[in-house]
Amino acid sequence: MGSKAFASRTMKVSAVALASALALSACGGGGKGSGPEAGKEGSTKTATNPQDVSKLEKGGTLQLAVSGIGPDFNRFSANGNSADTADMLSPMYQASVFNYKADGTPVLNKDFMEDAKSETKNGQQVIKYTFNPKAKWNDGTPFDYKTLKNMAEVLSGKNPEYAVVTTAGYEDIEKVEQGSKPNEAIVTMKKGHDFYPWEDLFSDGSGEGMFHPAINSPEIFNKGFSKLHPEWMAGPYKLEKYDEAAKNVSMVPNDKWWGEKPILNKIIFRAMESTATIAAFKNGEVDTVNVANESRYKQAKGAANSEERRGQRLSVFGVVFNAKSDSPAKDLAVRKAIWQATDRKAMRDVRFKGLNWDETQPGSWMSMPFSPLYEDNMPVKYNAEEAGKTLEAAGYKKGSDGFYAKNGKKLTVTLTDFGQGDPMTAALDQTLQAQMKAAGIDMKLDVRGDNQFNDTMGKKNFQMIFMGYTVGSDPTSAPKQYYKSGGENISGTGTAEVDKMIKEQKLVPDAKERAKSANAIEKKAMEQYGMLPMWNGPIIGLYRKGLANFGPHLYESIDWTKVGFEQGSTHK
Repeated sequence: MGSKAFASRTMKVSAVALASALALSACGGGGKGSGPEAGKEGSTKTATNPQDVSKLEKGGTLQLAVSGIGPDFNRFSANGNSADTADMLSPMYQASVFNYKADGTPVLNKDFMEDAKSETKNGQQVIKYTFNPKAKWNDGTPFDYKTLKNMAEVLSGKNPEYAVVTTAGYEDIEKVEQGSKPNEAIVTMKKGHDFYPWEDLFSDGSGEGMFHPAINSPEIFNKGFSKLHPEWMAGPYKLEKYDEAAKNVSMVPNDKWWGEKPILNKIIFRAMESTATIAAFKNGEVDTVNVANESRYKQAKGAANSEERRGQRLSVFGVVFNAKSDSPAKDLAVRKAIWQATDRKAMRDVRFKGLNWDETQPGSWMSMPFSPLYEDNMPVKYNAEEAGKTLEAAGYKKGSDGFYAKNGKKLTVTLTDFGQGDPMTAALDQTLQAQMKAAGIDMKLDVRGDNQFNDTMGKKNFQMIFMGYTVGSDPTSAPKQYYKSGGENISGTGTAEVDKMIKEQKLVPDAKERAKSANAIEKKAMEQYGMLPMWNGPIIGLYRKGLANFGPHLYESIDWTKVGFEQGSTHK
């Protein structure tokens, strides 16, 4: 099944089909995964084949597949905020104040920071950052207070011309000043505008937490990333070549990197449709392949020189509605009826058929069900009869053809999905289509190629779309990105009441209390029926034997310097 997701600490986006079919790169602790027969929820959440670097062979090439490369490479912009882009940039781009452990605990990124601490002075939150003096962007520009000062300005929301993913936290910054020396930055929050968790500022689990101070105009920010800018990156690898025609990106060790030297000689990301990835794995063109549905698992099982790894996917997948579209999806009553008419358990059963995987039905986009901060925030339950009542109360009447209509116009909605030719995509789409038909709602299907996902999300040319978001360990930033009125909210829903709740929620320093507030926001926001969650799902992948420190990793930030192949492995 092909799929994609928007991207976190800023939540990233993925399409449903690819997110099920494409392996995400990762490194972290944990044991090796086992087969589907042992893959019940929670039995194993990480599977990276952890090895000390002394046991790894120096050199080698790692080849990875992504659903699409480009067309926008600015991860901080609405057009570039995809999980695929984050994955591809990660080896070359590790500029984050904090990294994260598997459980989501922030850890200072010593390659870039010597210290970071928050305190209250004269009733205002003040955060002091001390950069590692060795830290420099690839063009030689030092990491210093100017980096944070420029970011705070660009992401503040003061200039609406910047198409940013989210302004959460940055809109609360009053000023950024130099400390006692240039590599010290003093960030002062506005009085009464503390931000928690403050560690999310200038940080991202993928590595892209800060951007180069040269990215300082709407023209550059919005339109300047149709090509890669290696000079504005900083990480253990650097760009070797971007073949725009073939949609391949190759990278090699960065001679300007001041941290631990990486093991591999080269990393290659190849853009390909999910339907092509199994053959590519068997042919040695890629070293990982996601097989998290029955059809793909059966096709790939037993591939030479491979081993299976399985873990928990930190994503929520479902249907997002475009309430701003010129379609029935703009009608709240229609959206509510579709929620009521959707048998999410039946959809989940189709999705996980043959995988022996079970999980709690997610009732939130912000937290995983195993999280102590999670709450089920769904406003309605599956009831096709109630869906009919909702439509009838809004003036719809069922015709002789079995479909509802209003003012002589049949209620027809269009569902967009990705993964042409993929059996799982077809099965899920057709199951939902049948559920809608049973409730009197005519649903058309619009299945696009995996490589059209980023463009579709950027232009918002859909009525309903199957997609997903990555999930962070703390739900604090999610309400603003998902539910606040305005450009960040992909569904186009939002109310003044929810906006007010979001403004108050970020001031709460205690994580548990802050999560309660976030859940209260989501409960109220879900009454707009903009984003319907359906499942989280597993990562089940085949990996080249001997590939170490790589695989399902929960929240843990990837350490690309430690990814490699065990001595004696067969690889390119």
